[in-house]
Amino acid sequence: MVAQRLEEANILAIYPSAKQRLLLFDYDGTLTPIVANPTAAILSNEALRSIQTLAADPRNVVWIISGRNQSFLEQLFGHLTEIGLVAEHGSFLRSPGSGGWEDLTAKVDMGWQEEVTKVFQRYTDLTLGSRIEKKRAAVVWHFRQATLDYATLQAAECKKDLEGTVGKRSPLDFINGKCVLEARLNFINKGQIAQRFVDEIRAVSGKPPDFVLCFGDDVTDEDMFRALRNSSLPENTVYSVTIGESQKLTDADWILSDPTEVIATIMMLNRSDGYIGEQGTGQNGNSKMNSKVLPVPRSYLLGSGP
Repeated sequence: MVAQRLEEANILAIYPSAKQRLLLFDYDGTLTPIVANPTAAILSNEALRSIQTLAADPRNVVWIISGRNQSFLEQLFGHLTEIGLVAEHGSFLRSPGSGGWEDLTAKVDMGWQEEVTKVFQRYTDLTLGSRIEKKRAAVVWHFRQATLDYATLQAAECKKDLEGTVGKRSPLDFINGKCVLEARLNFINKGQIAQRFVDEIRAVSGKPPDFVLCFGDDVTDEDMFRALRNSSLPENTVYSVTIGESQKLTDADWILSDPTEVIATIMMLNRSDGYIGEQGTGQNGNSKMNSKVLPVPRSYLLGSGP
């Protein structure tokens, strides 16, 4: 389906009065723009402070749910213990307030990684500019710096090879992302993680969250959107938001153009105390019912890192 443009009034009709909020953010392409060198996708200090302020509200539970590995997330967010971290699409978790990681793959045989790596290596040798990344619970073939048309065709052939060999023997999914092909376990994904977080809030408080906001831009984030849509949560409490072009097909209900609007939304939520949703006025009395999410400058997003 095609998502609707997200406006401030959509969220502010319910966010200020919600008592148990769950906020889920993908990282690359959502909080930061996609860049040629992934190591350069580092949030600025200003953007980090905005996320930290959001997580500091006792009504909010904030998670960063990323395909990145633990090391990268620790480097960027490790000092922000109030923020929950999910690495490798749900394989590893660090809960808010915890200093340790939970490994959901600890008892899983990872012998398939060697076979996948050998297949990827054949296509790396054929594709100048591509590279292999071996994670603890996944293997990824990156081709962002290769000739895109050629590499995309190679990725399609590689996926067929994997599905016809190791994919028949191991419980794997082969996911085409943005200039990547990722081999991962098929029973761990962002959708299952999102449902787990909803269930945890229900288990602790006896009630489900009364506001859920979920942002993502890629195919792996569609798992979250589907899980939330199929959950038992009331429809008017769930805001699934994809990032990208206005006509993209998605299971999200709402859409924003790019990460500048995601950060702007976070800043707007941090300013939202005193908003009266029904009347459409904030504490300064200005009407907001027709206001749009105005993007922050692109320079606000990226910094040099910790």
